[in-house]
Amino acid sequence: MVNTLLGLRPVLTLMLLVAVIWLAARALRRALLGRIGELGKMVVVGALVGIYALTMLLTAMGTPPPWLAVVFIPLGSAPTLAIILASAIVVWVVLHEIPFPMPHWIGFILEGPWRRLLMPADVTLNRMALGPGMRVVEVGCGTGHLSPHVARRIQPGGILFCVDIQPQMVEATLARVEKQGLRNVQGFVAPADKLPFDIFDVDLVFFAHVLGEIPDRLAALRDALRVMRPGAALSIAESLPDPHYRFRNDVVKLAQQAGFEPASVVGSLFNYTATFRKPKPREPLGYQPRFE
Repeated sequence: MVNTLLGLRPVLTLMLLVAVIWLAARALRRALLGRIGELGKMVVVGALVGIYALTMLLTAMGTPPPWLAVVFIPLGSAPTLAIILASAIVVWVVLHEIPFPMPHWIGFILEGPWRRLLMPADVTLNRMALGPGMRVVEVGCGTGHLSPHVARRIQPGGILFCVDIQPQMVEATLARVEKQGLRNVQGFVAPADKLPFDIFDVDLVFFAHVLGEIPDRLAALRDALRVMRPGAALSIAESLPDPHYRFRNDVVKLAQQAGFEPASVVGSLFNYTATFRKPKPREPLGYQPRFE
């Protein structure tokens, strides 16, 4: 019996590895979406500690952990891995400090499977106050990843205005919604701080993973305030590892500086949505309406 177990040790090790990675991935995904709190963080940390302990145990027994081979075979060596990780961090930091829109010719990156994992459309939309008949402005629509979902949620009677500074992005968005048979979407080519509207009755303006790409963020939020009706909502969604990610404290301070009132912040550090309101006019003290 003992010899049989020893003979199956590689198989059992691999099965244990798969189980640990599966549990860690599920826990991490939930943590990224902000669906669990401190317990989820403890599970993630516990899974990582467990992998580390298992690695040490197998190494002490003279059996190299199978996942090390998977890592080092394509990369070549530990120094190579360190160089790649350091380079990725440097690139991320540089991109974080330089605001610019993602070029249209690499827009396919926005459609990768990683976005469905880290920035799922249903989670982002469920955190926004969407409903039938609303007038909504999407600032930085990109390739239209969220646009069809928003357009459906505001039917019937609602209209979505998609704004992007790159004509190619607007064309891609309109082609996507037209392909899906949606007729309540209009596209506009304009910078975020100069919205092409003279209307002042927009119900919702949202920036989904684009605020950090705008050079003058304060001006963009103030222009959003201009086109909104009193009491309307502003929604700002941010996710890691987006290099233009903005921390929630910075977003809240910026929105308040632009004239918005905080409403709520939902999610975790890795994926959150901050909601604000345009203040309603306040009547002066002692004001009495002339007509009832």
